[in-house]
Amino acid sequence: MSGTEGLVTANIPSEALDLIDPTSQAYWSDTHRILAPLRERFAVVRSTAGDFEVLRHEHVELLLRDPRMKQALYVMLENQGIESGPLHGWWQHLINALDPPEHTRLRGLVGRAFTPRQVTRLRPRIRAIAHRLIDAAAEAGDVDLVGTFCHALPLEVLCEMVGIEAEDRALFERWTDIVSSAFSAVIPPESRAKIEQAILEFDAAASDLIERRRRARANDTLLDSLIAVEEAGERLTHVELRALILNLLFAGHDTTKSLLANALWTLVSHPDELAKLRAKPDLVGSAVEEVARYETPIPSIPRIATVDLEIEGVAIAAGSYVALSIPSANRDPRRFVDPDRFDVARNDTGHFTFGHGVHHCVGAAIARAEIQEGLAALLERGFELEPSVDRPQWTAFLSTRRVAALPVRFRVRKPAP
Repeated sequence: MSGTEGLVTANIPSEALDLIDPTSQAYWSDTHRILAPLRERFAVVRSTAGDFEVLRHEHVELLLRDPRMKQALYVMLENQGIESGPLHGWWQHLINALDPPEHTRLRGLVGRAFTPRQVTRLRPRIRAIAHRLIDAAAEAGDVDLVGTFCHALPLEVLCEMVGIEAEDRALFERWTDIVSSAFSAVIPPESRAKIEQAILEFDAAASDLIERRRRARANDTLLDSLIAVEEAGERLTHVELRALILNLLFAGHDTTKSLLANALWTLVSHPDELAKLRAKPDLVGSAVEEVARYETPIPSIPRIATVDLEIEGVAIAAGSYVALSIPSANRDPRRFVDPDRFDVARNDTGHFTFGHGVHHCVGAAIARAEIQEGLAALLERGFELEPSVDRPQWTAFLSTRRVAALPVRFRVRKPAP
């Protein structure tokens, strides 16, 4: 890959490339089966959701680090004719929609809550929440683990971190769930109306929450720290503060929920690997990384090329909308040995589920901790799952890719410690 000088070597006409269709149900139903043969034919393919999709690990890594590739989330909206309104306005203040220096400023503020020391301090609380949710699932017996355990664990952790009281969580939960479809390349008109209403309602509630925390003059939560910065008057505006709350709740909840759901299904559908993990619970860390690689919840990361590029003989003109395929890169045989094999002992963090470079996920440490502690608690309890379906459905047209539901007969052999 190179800059404009690379155009002289570009010799594969765009029309000769395969076409990938992320707007189709088939793509979401069996993503890896569709991506694998495409990746072997071309490093880059055309896309119905933009201009190009990059499929190989080497090039995804380079482009994620390349400062000439700018954030493209706003273009995802514009491609759908959304150029004004509450949704468009909210996106202007999202961390993951910004480039440096704005991105650097906001990331630095939020990153204070996700230091290794802070995450270590939170682990016992995460484990305690997990055990309580396990007790509830065991008492119910027949449950959908995606809608209960996977949904509630990251939500409760984040609400405690932000400072949202228990009586208010149902509303914030509803809003973040609706907003989860705002990051899709395909937003149906009826969904847009619901999303924008949820943003307006959330904005009003966030303002009220900020004022209550301000009056309390506490210093217990992430929100308290951000309010102190906002009151200093130079580094964080009130609008940015409200947007950050929704950004933190949505991004931190939806991705972690999806990765935890994918982890449970992947382990249940690979009984030998689950047995290996039961025998050696200290493999939880590598197992989480392997799930993140094997069944990533991130369908793609969009970027805009600001210069002409060339990738393996394909010319990408400046201004092109380029999607970096995370499921494809994470299973590229050029980077991973036997990539379609799930192995809980594979200790490789070379996947891109948490991003890469300056836009590496600021909450990656807390997300990892939530999933590690959640799985560790399940292993500690001797959990048993009997799925009610042979093969679950995968979500479609959302910002995250996950099993839509995981109905099971759930039992535990040990009480909470």
